[in-house]
Amino acid sequence: MFLSPRTDGRIAFALFSVAVGFAIPAQAAQATPKCCVWRVTNAKAPFYLVGSVHALTKDDYPLPSPYEIALKDAKRFLFEFDPTRQAEFEKKLNAVAKYPPTVNGDPRRGKKSHGAGFDSAPGYKPWWIAQHVVDKSAYSNVSACPGLDDYFLARAQKMGKEIGGLESVNEHVAVLGGLSDRDGEIMLRDALDPYNNGEAEFNRMRRAWRKGDTAALWAGDARLRKKAPWIAARFVDERNRKWMPRIEAELERGKPTAIVAGALHFSGPNSIVKLLEKRGYKIEQL
Repeated sequence: MFLSPRTDGRIAFALFSVAVGFAIPAQAAQATPKCCVWRVTNAKAPFYLVGSVHALTKDDYPLPSPYEIALKDAKRFLFEFDPTRQAEFEKKLNAVAKYPPTVNGDPRRGKKSHGAGFDSAPGYKPWWIAQHVVDKSAYSNVSACPGLDDYFLARAQKMGKEIGGLESVNEHVAVLGGLSDRDGEIMLRDALDPYNNGEAEFNRMRRAWRKGDTAALWAGDARLRKKAPWIAARFVDERNRKWMPRIEAELERGKPTAIVAGALHFSGPNSIVKLLEKRGYKIEQL
């Protein structure tokens, strides 16, 4: 899905279990849950992949140690887009979220609009309405705590780390802004589906993220892949492939780095993890 820092489509990473083999039976050690944090073990320098969720509860903090390890080791953080340009992103996204204003009224109705009212109000596109149908901040168990993206950004800035993005602002805007009306309407109908329990789905995905269960995360996106596989691919698989040259360039650069993106980008057959492994990189989940 569309998951980027501090808006309704943005998600991020980690967990690490300390190996104390002599104190924990082998079977129990294997059952210890992983996190949405991975390390590229054959990189020139420490290199982490962090899968994020963009909304968390107070119970999710403090984060498990792997997140803190990535924060400490990395000197450079690449998010889906550069979050220091958030204001520019929001301005551009809001601009493409509305239909162009009409001069003499609504051409679809063949009449002029007189005065303020529904006809003269900004006409938002279906995908924008779909993104705002469910407000996660209204869920009873979601606190004012920052999502993982915000937490990582604040900590990284405080520590003087470099901040960047895998996509330009325009590319990030185009993920949603480039949707056709037909595809936007599919998203809106799905958001309005009476069987779509947003709060239950959010909690299920958050639990899967906490356990580093990428299979469950991927299964959670199955409905959209079944209804509109081309939209699901646009949000995740296609972007993963576009990011590969940039990620490989960062790996070759040899600077301690963490890639922070929505957890779905690290799930499924075309995940960032799988694409890097096909290119010969060795990756372990922490």
